[in-house]
Amino acid sequence: MNRILKKISIAAFIAAIFGVLYYLLSLQYPFHWNIVPTDYLNLYFLGLLMTLKISFFSIVLSFAIGIIGGIMKVAKSETLRDLAGVYVTFFRNIPLLVVILLVYYGVGTIFDFPRFWAAVIALSTFEGAYMIEIIRAGIQSIPKEQFETAEALGLSAKERFFDIILPQAFRNSLPSLTGQFISLVKDSSLASIIAINELTQRGNQVATMALASFESYITIAVIYFTITYALSFISAKIERRFAIP
Repeated sequence: MNRILKKISIAAFIAAIFGVLYYLLSLQYPFHWNIVPTDYLNLYFLGLLMTLKISFFSIVLSFAIGIIGGIMKVAKSETLRDLAGVYVTFFRNIPLLVVILLVYYGVGTIFDFPRFWAAVIALSTFEGAYMIEIIRAGIQSIPKEQFETAEALGLSAKERFFDIILPQAFRNSLPSLTGQFISLVKDSSLASIIAINELTQRGNQVATMALASFESYITIAVIYFTITYALSFISAKIERRFAIP
């Protein structure tokens, strides 16, 4: 009960701070909430759908990259470890915005990528570098005794890895994976730089058409917060479900 009251108190305190800031802004800026959410609701909805679409495909592809790269990082082959290491080092030291521009204006002009797939490929390759390290850490968190026990039981290398090690690695990595998924959803806003009509781009359009910058950007901030909070809530439920007793 005390924990719930503490959370309510913190939430009330934060809400009060935002309330004061909003009041101070309203003294200088005339808010027009009757225009943005009602007249342009369809644009926000279309932008949200595009954001969710980009995020879904990027999460699937980056997760696949993370699994493959994570396995390579712990492989016995030094060549595989080095390849994965170079990939991780390269993409973790380049801004995502630059990756998007390189994919769309560089590689995309050669292979004629549509804007949508250019954004998905850029997000997937960038976030995949972080996924690799998360999966690698999850695999290495498994005690070596489990590898030895599985081998003593006569299980093949494939059975040991995919039936015993990886499921546990995913469970151990779940909080970090969820955090990376949430980061990917927020990073998808950078797709607006190549004129994809996702949520942020739609917000820019509304801000221009309605001459209501604050209202539009506050609206998309609330939408992003709702999406990421929902992911965090679902993740917490899953973590409790698969927690080791």
